[in-house]
Amino acid sequence: MPRAITYNCDICGAQRKEANHWFIAYPAGEGITFLDWRHAMLAGRLDIIGVTFICGQACAHKLLDQFLQSTSESE
Repeated sequence: MPRAITYNCDICGAQRKEANHWFIAYPAGEGITFLDWRHAMLAGRLDIIGVTFICGQACAHKLLDQFLQSTSESE
């Protein structure tokens, strides 16, 4: 019997449930790409190296803020 895989938000630690509207983010060149969970799963993107699992818009905003802050600090 296949083992159930659990996913946790890399920002706040929440565990993924079926009703949640999750996203993933992954590095893309000099930037970051966000995909909703359904499209990421269909495109086979859940196992990309460096992928960040995100439980919703609030955590997506936090990740984007962190990314923008890190790029402005490196200039």
